[in-house]
Amino acid sequence: MTEEETIADYDVRSPASRTLLTVLGTILVVAVLAGLVLGASMLKRGTTVSTSVVELGQSRLIVIDAGAADLRIVQGDPEVVKVSARITSGLRKTDFQIGRRGDEVKIVSACQTWLSPGCGVSATLEIPEGFPVVIRTTSGDVLAQSISEGALTVVTGAGDVLAKGLAVDELEVKTTSGDVAAAFARQPFAIKATTDSGDIAAEVPSGDHSYAVTARSKSGEVASSIPSKGGEQGYFVRARSSSGDIALSMR
Repeated sequence: MTEEETIADYDVRSPASRTLLTVLGTILVVAVLAGLVLGASMLKRGTTVSTSVVELGQSRLIVIDAGAADLRIVQGDPEVVKVSARITSGLRKTDFQIGRRGDEVKIVSACQTWLSPGCGVSATLEIPEGFPVVIRTTSGDVLAQSISEGALTVVTGAGDVLAKGLAVDELEVKTTSGDVAAAFARQPFAIKATTDSGDIAAEVPSGDHSYAVTARSKSGEVASSIPSKGGEQGYFVRARSSSGDIALSMR
């Protein structure tokens, strides 16, 4: 009989061995439970669609407070904002509500991702041409495509902002930890991008207008090929980041 065997009903294995077995057993149980939850969630997973139309009336500005929802912004019909939302649920139903108070449209979405992996809300906003719009999210990503005229402002906490084919007069983006990337179909009047820890990239087409360019990052790299000629009639590009890289270009 060796010292590692059990003697008189007592386990004489070392404390380290018993601790290791306990830890391994706990990890195995957690992994099995996580697998069961994931499997059940996948079986229960489903997506519903909700469509809402908001009449603008006398409003001259519309504010979209989207919370954690991911947003896609496209050009829509005049005088209304149309919201088409895809709500994905798992073991627990994803909470989704939409309402309006004054100039603000509020989208409420919440789900327990640990219990329902892949749950959440993604919404497409159709906004009228030339109408000033402010988008706010806490952690949702924002994609803006082919928006014409007007002013677009995006404020997000931890979401990324991607804009493609823009023809707006002014774009302003503020993020805490998200990246910002914007490409314009025509020269805008102004671009303002500010982030604490994300990267900033902006591309404008060449044209008749020159810009006053300001690009600053405390710890990231800064590169700009946009000629800075002091600006013409107030045209400007302003990009600031605390720890992200900045890349500005003119094609």
